[in-house]
Amino acid sequence: MAVKVSIIDDETTLRLTLQMFLEDEGYDVRAASSLEEGWRMLDEFSPHVLLLDIRLPDGNGLDSLHEFREHYPEMAVMMLTAYGDAKTAVRSIKEGAFDYLTKPFELEELKITLQKWIKQHHLEKEVERYREEERRTKLVQMIGESKQMHELKGKISLISESNDTTVLVRGETGTGKELVARSIHQQSKRHEGPFVAVNCASIPADSIEIELFGREKNSVTEQANPKVGLMEWADGGTLFLDEIGDLSLDIQVKLLRFLEDKKIKRLGSVHDIEIDVRVIAATNRSLEEMIQEKTFRSDLYYRLNVVPVKLTPLRERGDDIIMLTEHFLHEFCQQMRKEKPSLRADAKKRLVSYDWPGNVRELKNTIERIAILHQEKELAAYHFDFLNPVEGNVEGAKPIDDVVFDEQFSLEDHIEAIEKKYIEKAIQESKWNITQASKLLGMSRYALQRRIDKYEIT
Repeated sequence: MAVKVSIIDDETTLRLTLQMFLEDEGYDVRAASSLEEGWRMLDEFSPHVLLLDIRLPDGNGLDSLHEFREHYPEMAVMMLTAYGDAKTAVRSIKEGAFDYLTKPFELEELKITLQKWIKQHHLEKEVERYREEERRTKLVQMIGESKQMHELKGKISLISESNDTTVLVRGETGTGKELVARSIHQQSKRHEGPFVAVNCASIPADSIEIELFGREKNSVTEQANPKVGLMEWADGGTLFLDEIGDLSLDIQVKLLRFLEDKKIKRLGSVHDIEIDVRVIAATNRSLEEMIQEKTFRSDLYYRLNVVPVKLTPLRERGDDIIMLTEHFLHEFCQQMRKEKPSLRADAKKRLVSYDWPGNVRELKNTIERIAILHQEKELAAYHFDFLNPVEGNVEGAKPIDDVVFDEQFSLEDHIEAIEKKYIEKAIQESKWNITQASKLLGMSRYALQRRIDKYEIT
């Protein structure tokens, strides 16, 4: 496709000369003799380059330069004038012109200048294409071919077309709620902006307001330095609020106010700060029950739940378990520079039949463990014998086949017994390193500490 060039110049001889010369050079050219005629020409022609005279019968081309650039941001402008001086040249460049020629000029000089612009333009487009390719290769991998995964990918694609709509992602622990949020961000127009993930349960209650909204330097807060909150850091991008149900009611009020008017106040400030952020929230709790218990605001729930996304537990995704296993095996073996083992049929059957209470996070940790401990070229069912949610004699927890649903039965007691066993095992393996244990369990350090206190584990 030929490069399109427009000329706005009132000198008839020069205008016709430039048009014939550029057409001979292979350019598609249109010309006008005034600003009024030029505007009409630009609307109809949409050129790549505009040659713009400064002194025109109905105005000053330099004064119109900013307006031209505003209306046609992709169009390059070269200024032409018979009254050249350094001040005019500097102003032309500042206003957005890519070059400046003083009349009379050689046609060869114009040819070289246009060729320079074309080369630069192609280079910029190539860089832009490379960046887009790089971005696409770094897109979050949503692995799986199950019906549920196809539906989820389609929903993410639709959500990504909207720039501001709030999203509520729901699902069990370890199902990949942050993965979904990142995928929405990366496929949206906000992908060049920041993605800020906040685990609401991991921030102490007495500091979460400052962490989210920031703090102003003044006598009220008695703080020497202001602090930019995470919501400001996310300006222009996406804010992911994980475990949204752990926010206190007063912080819920502030979040609701932000969602309604897109403004925040730092702690100790009276001034509003406008922020352009898309909010994606996530939870594994029943917000409906929390509303009944008056621990979660119904108005915030409805404001967040504009587009709900429900994630399917891993145990219900069938052969996706094998696809994910193969993916994680490849990933970890590549990191460890070892040959990836194959999966025997009995191993696959064992993996698919396991309940995966920790979902994808548990599967990933399991495969990392396998990749570290085993050197065999083939993995069998016995390699996964440790996949047993209840190991040893745990008070209150029995194998499911042995459970009797009598008057004393309590599902909550059984679940707590299993949870306690997992926590004790993780603590033993990490030698009471709480940070390491929390990573093994796929939960925050603060959430683990609360459970240690709850079960009185010493």
